[in-house]
Amino acid sequence: MRVFGSILYLLCASLLSIWCAAVVITPPPPQFESVPRPERVELLFVGDVMAHSSQVAAAKCSMGYDFNPCFRYVKPIFESIDCVVANLETTLTSTPPYSGYPCFRAPAELATALANAGVDIAVTANNHSLDGGRKGVESTLDIVRNSGIAAVGTTENRVLRFSVKGVDFAIMAYTYGTNGIPTPDGVFVHKIDTLKMQQDLMASADADCRIAFLHWGAEYTHRPNREQRKIADFLHRAGCQVVIGSHPHTVHAAECSRKQVTVYSLGNFVSNQRMRYSDGGIMAKVTVEKSDSGCQFWLDILPVWVRKGDYAVIPQSVADSIALSVADRAACDLFFEDTRKIFTSHF
Repeated sequence: MRVFGSILYLLCASLLSIWCAAVVITPPPPQFESVPRPERVELLFVGDVMAHSSQVAAAKCSMGYDFNPCFRYVKPIFESIDCVVANLETTLTSTPPYSGYPCFRAPAELATALANAGVDIAVTANNHSLDGGRKGVESTLDIVRNSGIAAVGTTENRVLRFSVKGVDFAIMAYTYGTNGIPTPDGVFVHKIDTLKMQQDLMASADADCRIAFLHWGAEYTHRPNREQRKIADFLHRAGCQVVIGSHPHTVHAAECSRKQVTVYSLGNFVSNQRMRYSDGGIMAKVTVEKSDSGCQFWLDILPVWVRKGDYAVIPQSVADSIALSVADRAACDLFFEDTRKIFTSHF
């Protein structure tokens, strides 16, 4: 019996050792909190879209007017951006007569070309908003909206809300004036007014990013004045993270931190102005990154120059690959060099 018991014990021990060797007990993996990936949205702000008489004449074709060639070089850039905002500094109409300075009245096809290029929002508050009176404001809004572009600045609601990739934006636009033309009853042209701007910012406090586009400053100057700086400071203190400026027809400096952006003047995007400093402008690319702690910002400055004749807007990034006359090449290079000197730091 003792022998049998010993054999049985050895047999059980062997089986147990085999079972234990076959079974591997793996501890559960450590649990990590999932960190949401920050959302990044790219906004592009472009300067004054003018419509001088020579531009309208150059766009005339057998079917009416075609402004699409003006934007063929910037279209690939627009298409890579989440939202493009342009300052529309003319009124629009579907019927002639058309006119340039001092009272702008341009064909509806200009809005079609902007939409085809990739513009998403048109700023309509500027000193030429009332060039066509009540009818001009109404026809401009109708044409812009029918082209698929949203408008801000002469709409009943002062704040335009939109969302991109889960980031909520609020944009508002204001002008210093309308060249002395009074605003008709029932027409809206939103003016620079600190009380109303503060109300608009408070009403849109739930937005992730608030943007103010201002038509301000002195024409053909090269730096922002004290009043512009005071207004920008007021807007930032009131909770506006991005301030964009237009009107001088020349490029002014910009300031950027991770918390806020100020671009004092974008200059001209497309126009017939040929004076030094006014024959081009900048596109301001603002990258917004949203996380649980709020939004952070980056700014890239993209200069553009306008070729007279076909009024093509030429970005600096492709200028070397485009055939230009000797005179045009000299003017183009000079504009880019002048612009480079304005921006002494890299964003």
